[in-house]
Amino acid sequence: MSHKIFSRVPVAVNDDFEKVHEFKFQWLNQNGQPTSMFRKKGNIEGETITLEKSEIPIAAIFQTLIRDKSMVITIATVDPANPYSSLLLQLPSVKAANELKTSIDIIRSAIWAKQHREDLQKKGMGHTFRAGQCPHCDAVLILSDMPETPQLYCHFCDSLSTVDPTAEPIRQEKDLRICEECGMYSKPQKFTIFYFYFLLVVYGFWQKSTWRCPPCMRGEAWKMVFGNLLFVLGFPWAVYQLFRSYGGASVGGVYRGLDTGNLRARKGNLTGALDNYREILSKVPVSAGVKYNLGIALLGQNNPKQAAESFELALADCSNYAPAYGQLIALYEQLGETEKRKALQAMWEAEEVENTPEVAVL
Repeated sequence: MSHKIFSRVPVAVNDDFEKVHEFKFQWLNQNGQPTSMFRKKGNIEGETITLEKSEIPIAAIFQTLIRDKSMVITIATVDPANPYSSLLLQLPSVKAANELKTSIDIIRSAIWAKQHREDLQKKGMGHTFRAGQCPHCDAVLILSDMPETPQLYCHFCDSLSTVDPTAEPIRQEKDLRICEECGMYSKPQKFTIFYFYFLLVVYGFWQKSTWRCPPCMRGEAWKMVFGNLLFVLGFPWAVYQLFRSYGGASVGGVYRGLDTGNLRARKGNLTGALDNYREILSKVPVSAGVKYNLGIALLGQNNPKQAAESFELALADCSNYAPAYGQLIALYEQLGETEKRKALQAMWEAEEVENTPEVAVL
């Protein structure tokens, strides 16, 4: 399947979802624990997902989130007092969870795009329809109100991709996201915190998994090294995580130096961070993520005007880059840029309406 930005022509939205996706799952309670030891049956057929005996129109699914094998499905409802309802599931494996999320996202995004195109056609504006397809998860992204730019942001898988057909493919892009810990564009990965303890006749372990970039791993990795040193068994794992945090998981290729620049920015070394970012941009001049990081670094130096300019440059590379939009709207408010804020907000509010499900369940 080819991936491209669809210009102002109808996007090839497939609404014939004939393939049946069958899976098994367990219901989870609010504490993330299975409610039963037995797995239930589920399937996706057409535009409907069935979970045990519950049939849900996929168009009504507002959001899907996964963490390892667990999944949260958020559904739009018709109750004004409770507009969204969440279902918590656990799949048999990480692979099964990823496959289910991808299937749901492809179908719901295609349905929303088809609805949007039909709405425009009814208004006599069908020629303004524009959409893109994520190179990583194949979700369809509505772009009708967005300027055409060389990069594309997918809010389904949180990826940022260069889609300019004249640009060289960048292998590292598929792994880069916003880190949950520091909020900067980097390469967040699964990081498991593990402690083993042995006290006379009492022994056990404690662990927790998070997703963070290598610099955000380091503090916790050092704690694990010293915390597991006495009881030995957890020490090898702590050393492995420490190695990952100092290079084993760092960004490489044309984005080499991104982690160093981010760490320098967080420590207030703006000059050092700029050196790293400029080196990357000399090789990858179109990179909304790096320009977003520069904006974050400038914010840390209490320089809102230049930060706003950096976020504007990020949106010039990727018009639908949501992280830059959120920062820029707040800065326009702070700087008194009322007209700019209204213009940007109007464009994004239209985009948000277009990507909101029109079908709801009771």
